[in-house]
Amino acid sequence: MAGRRVFVLDTTALLSAQFEPGPAELVTVQEAVDEVVYGGLAPQRVSTALSTKAIKLKKPSPQAIKQVEETARMTGDLPKLSKTDLAVLALAYEERVGGAEVVVVTDDYSLQNTALRLGLGVWGVGRETVREMREWVYRCLVCGKVYTRPMNRCRECGGEVERVVKRASR
Repeated sequence: MAGRRVFVLDTTALLSAQFEPGPAELVTVQEAVDEVVYGGLAPQRVSTALSTKAIKLKKPSPQAIKQVEETARMTGDLPKLSKTDLAVLALAYEERVGGAEVVVVTDDYSLQNTALRLGLGVWGVGRETVREMREWVYRCLVCGKVYTRPMNRCRECGGEVERVVKRASR
């Protein structure tokens, strides 16, 4: 249905938000709900929001998860994304493909970066949202050798390897 607005909530959003009816549909994945194990009122609020259908629980397809993994691999964010992050992104991706205007609500910068690459909107809960898309690589601090996959030590010289920006764009 065109014109639908969907907010896809990650664990941070579930822990932080007050859930009230509004113009946007609130959705999340089971993995994010499972992570809400902290004390206080968060588990009770999430449980109530799910039982009253203020938040809908959805499961992304394996194809959507594969697409998200490929995109995250391209940006260099894949090693920083958890199974929950991938599920949240896959659900958001599917909602967008289905014609919805989608905003991923998260404070996770790797999740936000991959969401932007997928053409999704992002909104931070307690932190600013990313302002540019980045592609990451891994570079040896000693010899400068560049790798596309994370590693602790350089295969050439044994030096420490750090994650660095390969390219940034708005």
